Amino acid sequence: MNFTVFILTNYCSRNWHDRVADDVIHCTGGGSFKYAEMMRNLLGVRVQRTDEMTSLIFGCDFLLRNNEDESFTYHHEAIGIERYQYKPIAADSIYPFLLVNIGTGISVLKVDSPSQFQRVGGSSMGGGAFIGLGNLLTSAQNFDELLLMAEKGDHRRCDTLVCDIYGGSYENLNLPADLIAGSFGKCSRMGKRGAARGDHEQASEQDIAKSLLLMISNNIGQMAMLYGMRFSMKRIYFGGFFIRKHPITMRTLSYAINYWSKGNMEALFMKHEGYLGAVGAFLDTGDT
Repeated sequence: MNFTVFILTNYCSRNWHDRVADDVIHCTGGGSFKYAEMMRNLLGVRVQRTDEMTSLIFGCDFLLRNNEDESFTYHHEAIGIERYQYKPIAADSIYPFLLVNIGTGISVLKVDSPSQFQRVGGSSMGGGAFIGLGNLLTSAQNFDELLLMAEKGDHRRCDTLVCDIYGGSYENLNLPADLIAGSFGKCSRMGKRGAARGDHEQASEQDIAKSLLLMISNNIGQMAMLYGMRFSMKRIYFGGFFIRKHPITMRTLSYAINYWSKGNMEALFMKHEGYLGAVGAFLDTGDT
């Protein structure tokens, strides 16, 4: 489950009355280290840690095998539920694939089977960078507030586009006019210097949040595509709590994968994107 410490402690103090001595909670991820002592003291249980990457793969494998509508592609140009095209996959066709798990940072995993996988790369520019920069640049207090801001923003007030440089598309390089050439490129004209020159079109917090989300998502998408090309992967799954089925994020990742791979790869999202590790840790208990 996705708990903040406040929710966890308050929930347990109200509801965890009938605990049994030597009960074991299987946990994974950074919180299984950071909050292990608190869980032992508060719940009176033993904390059994499971390897984070192993749990991710076990959870992903279980969900793809047992949930026909677990994975889907996102098509922003469609209407309503048609935007979500579910992609059931036969058990003998699941592997290989690339799993891009986006949490505080990013881990890219090349997966050949439930027991054969390796972390082939990653980045520090993930969810932590998004919420951290968002807190510095806007009044958003948490991840969801920042996403709501981004929904209402217009990144063109912050970002320099290809058309801002060339007056339109750059056909020789096949760069469309609305492609972002420089994230936050227009912000150099804003702030105190812009006000002194009399520039009145200032970016709002919503515009900043949108530009930030696109900057992070575009970089994730391009990085994922490059790893996909390196290892000749056709399917790239995205997991982790950064995505949260947010349309802008899924649209950006899908566009980046399709654009940079020239349509040879597709971005696949998962219904239980933020719980792959939790499912894998649960399976490690043997309680299926």
